Amino acid sequence: MSVPVKPFRSQFTSFDYFIIGLTYVFFPLALIIAAFRILPTQQHHSCQGRNLRLIGWVLFGTYIVILMINLVTSETSEQFLNDNLAMALCLLIPALFLLVAADFLDKKFRKLLGIYREAVLQRRLIYIEHIAIVANQSPAHVIRDLNYMLKERMLPPGKIENGVLVIRSLHREPAKQVKTQTDRESKSVACSGCGARTVISQHEEKECEYCGLTMRYTS
Repeated sequence: MSVPVKPFRSQFTSFDYFIIGLTYVFFPLALIIAAFRILPTQQHHSCQGRNLRLIGWVLFGTYIVILMINLVTSETSEQFLNDNLAMALCLLIPALFLLVAADFLDKKFRKLLGIYREAVLQRRLIYIEHIAIVANQSPAHVIRDLNYMLKERMLPPGKIENGVLVIRSLHREPAKQVKTQTDRESKSVACSGCGARTVISQHEEKECEYCGLTMRYTS
């Protein structure tokens, strides 16, 4: 089944913009609220780039506010330059680093979404354990990522039940038949050379990405 590819874009919510705006009014409170904002979602791959970007912009705003305060309160230009340099080292450079890191995490997640789409739509993998091996992620991360994809309509409508991704439009057979067929057509195989595991379909051969030995599907 062909599903239009919806590109991932890390976006701020209205609350995120409120936090950034609060920085220019009372920056210490904005930093605290931003920290509480990102803590519950930092384990979600879809939120990690946004979280770093939020903290980066809050630090940047804090730097601007302190710069304006120093401009008014500094008695000499030398004192202003010294204070400004200290704030740049403490706030501006970390802010720039966080903004660059946010872009890197977003690109990494977009690549991971492509791996999930291939595993689900092309290889027809339905077990979270198998998808986790293909994506090199923990099952908990896979569940969060797939739920995000289902919510954002990056996959056909479906749900996760008991460690199985159920998408009716892809797997029209009854649940028991789907389970039997999937067990027969793909399985997790350990490399005889280094022990690394991967999912291999029936009649498929694959080179181990770690040591290069050929792995085969075995009954």
